[in-house]
Amino acid sequence: MVSDRYRWMLIFFLLFAVGMAGGYFYFSKKVASRSSVVEETQGKDDIGMTDDLFTLRVYYPMDGRLQMVERKVQRRTSRMAIAEAVIGEFLKGTAGEKTSFIPKDTKLLGLYKGSDGILYADLSDEFRRNFKGDAASEFLLLKGFFESLLSNVQDISDVKILIEGREIESLGGHVYLMYPLKEILSSVPDSQASKEAEVSNKDVTQ
Repeated sequence: MVSDRYRWMLIFFLLFAVGMAGGYFYFSKKVASRSSVVEETQGKDDIGMTDDLFTLRVYYPMDGRLQMVERKVQRRTSRMAIAEAVIGEFLKGTAGEKTSFIPKDTKLLGLYKGSDGILYADLSDEFRRNFKGDAASEFLLLKGFFESLLSNVQDISDVKILIEGREIESLGGHVYLMYPLKEILSSVPDSQASKEAEVSNKDVTQ
């Protein structure tokens, strides 16, 4: 009788131990799975992106004027992520376009918005060093950069270009860059601006 009692107690403790071990592995696997989902979601939020596509309006200097090209990119949720996408598409230029004055190999080094509403874009020195053009092409390059950002990013009042974290006087010696672009571009006479920067809409989906 006593041996039967101990045997049943032993069986009970063995079943209890097996149940505890099974529950531990089940819940630990479930928690780990939930953690990976949370990390993946947080990763998407950190870069401000979702799975949808949306259209950017990018103004490229081509053939002596600005041409608006629509670009399809992955949707961004933050304004800085949108601005980064705009600059990235602008610096890519247009496929097969030989007359674009966008300096090759330029990289975006930094991007931030000041309390004054000005968006500061820090570009690599290739933007200055690889620029090849006259006064009109320099004006169109800066105008396209400015219009592309203001057309797609809300709540920015102006754009200031920095090169390697510093202010520069000019890209090619024609347009003074020590001030934000709105003031610089508006200082060009209307007749000259309309002649140099005629905007042509060119709907291209890529």
